[in-house]
Amino acid sequence: MSSFFGSRTARVAALCAVALLVACATVHAGADFEPGLRLDRYRTFDWGGGDSLPVGDPRLDKNPFYDSRVRAAVELELAARGLKRVTVSPDLLVHYHASVRQRVDVIRADEGRGYSSPRDGRSDMVVDYEEGTLILDVAEPKAKAILWRGWSQTDVGGLLENPREMEKRIRESVRLMMRKLPR
Repeated sequence: MSSFFGSRTARVAALCAVALLVACATVHAGADFEPGLRLDRYRTFDWGGGDSLPVGDPRLDKNPFYDSRVRAAVELELAARGLKRVTVSPDLLVHYHASVRQRVDVIRADEGRGYSSPRDGRSDMVVDYEEGTLILDVAEPKAKAILWRGWSQTDVGGLLENPREMEKRIRESVRLMMRKLPR
């Protein structure tokens, strides 16, 4: 099952990184799915195969606390939507992938049009930050098809050293993604 998720996950992570610009401490979330998808016919879920891709940061790679926080946030949101976790013959499989990478963003304002950057009144600013991306797939195991893919991105600078704040950001990221999960 890991090859089922693995090949598409890497492509989506790259597309998400290009498509979304992450501002400091803001969580950007989105989702994609076939129009007309209804998940109300599904009652159960379980976790799909493990992810063989590294997060890209030694503070999170193989960190069992990070993994349990992500899983708890996802399970809470799915339970709120009436889905129960089972380990035998689930209707749906869930899989996630996370990555952290260094980003540099240059903010430019068009002073020729009469405005300047809202940051310190300067027209150019370089912002260096750690971008975290979380991708969540919900798949139908019988059809071997991803039904829904959600993603979130945020600045994780300072969060990796603060487990409580990281847990809050994970919950917020998952909640915002799951808002886009059709009923």
